[in-house]
Amino acid sequence: MVVHLRTPRRFAAAFVIIGALACASIPPVPQTPSAATAAVSTATSLAAAPDRYVTSADARLRYRDIGRGDAVVLLHGMARSLEDWRGLADTLALDHRVIAVDVRGHGKSTRFSDPARLGIEMAHDVVRVMDQLGIRRAHIAGHSMGATIAAKVASLYPDRVSSVALIAGPFSPDTTSFTKDERGFAADVEQGRGMMGLLRWLFPTYPDSVLRAFDTEAMATNDAATIGATMRGMDRLMTVPGALGTRRVPAAVIIGAGDPLLASSRWLASWWPGARLVEIPDADHLTVIFDARTRAEMRTLFRSTP
Repeated sequence: MVVHLRTPRRFAAAFVIIGALACASIPPVPQTPSAATAAVSTATSLAAAPDRYVTSADARLRYRDIGRGDAVVLLHGMARSLEDWRGLADTLALDHRVIAVDVRGHGKSTRFSDPARLGIEMAHDVVRVMDQLGIRRAHIAGHSMGATIAAKVASLYPDRVSSVALIAGPFSPDTTSFTKDERGFAADVEQGRGMMGLLRWLFPTYPDSVLRAFDTEAMATNDAATIGATMRGMDRLMTVPGALGTRRVPAAVIIGAGDPLLASSRWLASWWPGARLVEIPDADHLTVIFDARTRAEMRTLFRSTP
């Protein structure tokens, strides 16, 4: 099923949102919670939550844990961190327990330069974190690379996943596409040229001055060898048609119409049984995670699949 959400919206100085990504705040959905619920949600925002750590195989992973209710695990994109979920996490935490994780190689989690220690291990990490937190089942939501991780968790561990929200993921039927690095994105990072090639491809309408600012921030807060290895390790995260778990886990596939990965989401939704494809016409690869319609779709999915 394809849903087109066409509520009008303007993006002022659109890519300025990228530079302010770490401190972005999305207002919560209007509600009238009880005094006790309001006090809990106010005291447990993602920004105010303490950093916590678990050991997952060979990695030390940072996470933050807020809210109460059925669990939701949030997985960020490449070269980002759990801070990307500020605002959205707070909204979900009004009626869910929300665990935002720095995936291995990112944020304050352990970094690796070997693709074999990234890739598929990122999916296994999600279940290891759940095990250590005593969570039997959870909703999993991911953005960009995080969406491929979330899909892989659902395909490998369907009994542990209530539903998945797959936002702007780089899905592919070619399970060797990332290793081949045909566009040279991994080679650019590894050879000191940064992420400009990738950014120009993902955000073709934005000026180079804005993209360079984001590239500078991304390369200053990440390790080039780790990001290159992350790109090359993505192949083992690809979920292909027929994967057992996809037949059992409900999915919302959410994508902006201005995202070059639109075809990837359409392809995934075309064969994932029961997937709901939601296309947001005036959103791109990044702004989709700030969009109120994305938030509403996630809440609908999580409430309908306890």
